[in-house]
Amino acid sequence: MKSIYKVFLPVVAVALAFAFAAATASAQPSAAVKDDQMQLKADKAALQRQIKRLEADEARLKADKAEGKMSAMSMDAYKVYMGKKAIKGEKKDIINDKAFSLQMKADKAALQRQIKRLDALEARQKADKAEGKMVAESKDAEKVYKDKQAVKGEKKDIATDKADLKADQKK
Repeated sequence: MKSIYKVFLPVVAVALAFAFAAATASAQPSAAVKDDQMQLKADKAALQRQIKRLEADEARLKADKAEGKMSAMSMDAYKVYMGKKAIKGEKKDIINDKAFSLQMKADKAALQRQIKRLDALEARQKADKAEGKMVAESKDAEKVYKDKQAVKGEKKDIATDKADLKADQKK
C-alpha cells in the first residue's frame, strides 16, 4: 500500500498542479483581453469628454446666434458689403462737393464706377451661391462640426475595441 502511495502521490500532485494552473489561467483574462478592456474603457471616457465639449459648443453657438454674433461672411458677401459702403461714401462726397466743381465731376464718375463694380460683385455672388460655393461658417459652428466628427470617431473606436475584445475572448 505504501508503495502505491509512493508511486501515485507524485502523479496526483503533478495532476493537481496542472489542474490548478489551468483553472487560474482560464479565470484570468489574457494580456490581449486586458489591453482591449483598458482601451475600450479609455475610448468610452474620451467619448464622454467629446460629448461634453460638443454640448458646451452647441450651447455657445445657440447663445451667440441669439445675440446676433454670427459674424461669418463669405468673401463675395464681404466684397458686396464693402462695395455698398463705398457707394454710400461716394454719395456723401458728392453731397459735400461744390456744385459743378471738378471734384463733384470726379466723384460722380467714381460713383458710376462703384455702381458697376457692385453690380458685377452681386452677379458673381449670385452665381457662386447657385453653384453652392458659399461656405462661410462662424467659428462656433466650425467647433460644433469638429466636435461632432470627434464623437463619430470615438464611437467608431469603441465599436472596433468591442470587436477586438470579443475576438480575443474567443481565443
